[in-house]
Amino acid sequence: MKTWYIIKREYLENLRKKSFIISTILAPIILLGFYAIPILAVFFVPGDQISIAVLDRTGRVGEDFVTSLCDTLKDGRPRYQATVHGAEGGGFDERKDMLIARITSGALDVLIELPVDALESGTVNYISKDVFNENTMDDLRDKLNPVIVNQRLAGRGLDYDQISALTQRINLNENKITKSGVLEEEQVVGRLIMVVVFVMILYMTLLSWGMSVQRAIIEEKSSRVIEVMLSSVEPRDLFLGKIIGVGSLGLTQLAIWSVLFLAVGLSSAVYTAGFMNFVQINPMDIVYFLVFFVLGFMIYSALFTIIGAVCSTEQDAQQLQTIVVLPLVLPIMMMFFVIQNPNATLSVVLSYVPLFTPMLMLARIGVSEPSLWEVWLSIAILVISIYAVTLFSARVFRVGILMYGKRPGLREIIRWSRYA
Repeated sequence: MKTWYIIKREYLENLRKKSFIISTILAPIILLGFYAIPILAVFFVPGDQISIAVLDRTGRVGEDFVTSLCDTLKDGRPRYQATVHGAEGGGFDERKDMLIARITSGALDVLIELPVDALESGTVNYISKDVFNENTMDDLRDKLNPVIVNQRLAGRGLDYDQISALTQRINLNENKITKSGVLEEEQVVGRLIMVVVFVMILYMTLLSWGMSVQRAIIEEKSSRVIEVMLSSVEPRDLFLGKIIGVGSLGLTQLAIWSVLFLAVGLSSAVYTAGFMNFVQINPMDIVYFLVFFVLGFMIYSALFTIIGAVCSTEQDAQQLQTIVVLPLVLPIMMMFFVIQNPNATLSVVLSYVPLFTPMLMLARIGVSEPSLWEVWLSIAILVISIYAVTLFSARVFRVGILMYGKRPGLREIIRWSRYA
């Protein structure tokens, strides 16, 4: 019964905090802005014109290349303002120096220099102050390449259009067979996006709310509030109450975000229908996400609780956090390997490691739908591990919560668990 009072206190006290209210409201706004701003920039910002000078030492490529630069901006203006230059008024080198001077002064954006042997070597010089504009470079390369190839074939009496049609590459449409049916390529991509989003949300919530448990214990320990609480409740009740109370608050935040997502989605029924068909979210995906959130939070919050119990200051805790944070980071590093090879031996083994299970098994479920016995086995291993970690953490918590001063070493922490 006393555990219930601790759960209620932790839940309501953290629910009223400004940090919870601000993070609950701001996080969706920031996430929406993170995705919306680039999209709005693509669709509504017309872009700038790019001035290009083509120094054609071959005398055969420049005109055709400039003709191919026919893209337009969203406001109808030409994307490229291109001119062809030869050796007018002097040699090519003098002309090149003059054009580079225009780039330096800002009057010109890009200089494309076609060497004399450009047709044979395929080497073209791209000169600009903005050397990392990969989009422009790739676009100019794609437009220049067929012009060069066309000149090579024409020199041998061959027709570029015929050869291009005969050598056109095939398109490989990916279709994935799952237990729920066949997914087309767009739906496969949608599932991958869903998996990445779910795993990243799981990672961020486990990290933030696990550290919230640790931070709350250190604050109450440093202010001696914890001693007053222990005068009326058992350390075990306090331990479980803090974990369950803060975990319930994490679920509340996820529920609020889900309601906001549905509210935004329902405001555009057509968009929502298309999105759901693209992403293919099944009800069991939500169920598994909640199951692994709860179980993952239990095991990680128990570990963060140990740090809070043995440390007296935030500075001491930061030095120990790496031990707990690293097992959270490793699944993120391995996530794309698991997504690409969900049934590989390494992926299967890692998904059974308790500290990796919440994220990696969730990723495997999303992309390959493993057998039900595999999912239940991973859950069973995780539950047993939670029991063992919680038992160890509760014993350390019982002793460490009233310890102040120097941070104990690993041997002393193990000794506390034995004698608690």
